[in-house]
Amino acid sequence: MSRAELVWRNAEAADASVVIAALDDWWQHEHMVHGVCPQLLDHVGDTCLIVEERGLLVAFLVGFMSQRHPDAGYVHYMGVRPDRRSGGIGAEMYTRFAALTRERGRTKVMAEIGAWNARSIAFHQRVGFVLKPGDEVVGGLPVIQDTTGHGVDYVEVVWTLGDASRDGPPAAGHPR
Repeated sequence: MSRAELVWRNAEAADASVVIAALDDWWQHEHMVHGVCPQLLDHVGDTCLIVEERGLLVAFLVGFMSQRHPDAGYVHYMGVRPDRRSGGIGAEMYTRFAALTRERGRTKVMAEIGAWNARSIAFHQRVGFVLKPGDEVVGGLPVIQDTTGHGVDYVEVVWTLGDASRDGPPAAGHPR
C-alpha cells in the first residue's frame, strides 16, 4: 500500500479499544503499562492522531498540551504497526503533532519511553528529540527509576521546536 492511501484523522473516544489492542499487540512487552481510555480520547482527541488504511489502524499518536509544563506538548503514546515501520509515518505524526503544539503557543514536545525500548529511543533521537538527564545511567542511558511500581525504568526526551519552516523531523534514518 502506498502512503497516499492512508487516512489521517483526529482520535475519537471509540478509538480507545483499537489503540489499547495495538499497544498490547505491537509491543508484547510484559511491562507495558498504558492509560488509554475512551474518556481520555474524548477530552484530548483533537491533539491525537489516528492513521488508517482501508479502515485498519496503521499508526496512532496520543498527545496533549501539558498542564504542568505550559510550554510543552506531551506525547503519551505513539506507535506504528510493526510491518509499516521505517516508512516515515512516525516522523510524519511527530511533524503534525509539532504543528499542533506550535499552534497552541508551545515551544517543545516531551515524551517518556520505556528504557527497555531501545528501538523507540533511537527513533526519537533520529527525529530530533534529546535525552534528558535521569536518576542514573543504565546501559549508557539516563534513566528515571520506576515511579509506578511496575518495575519499568524510563527515559525522558524533549524536542525543542524551532522555526516552523524548518521544524519537521527529517526522513526516518536521517538525523539533523
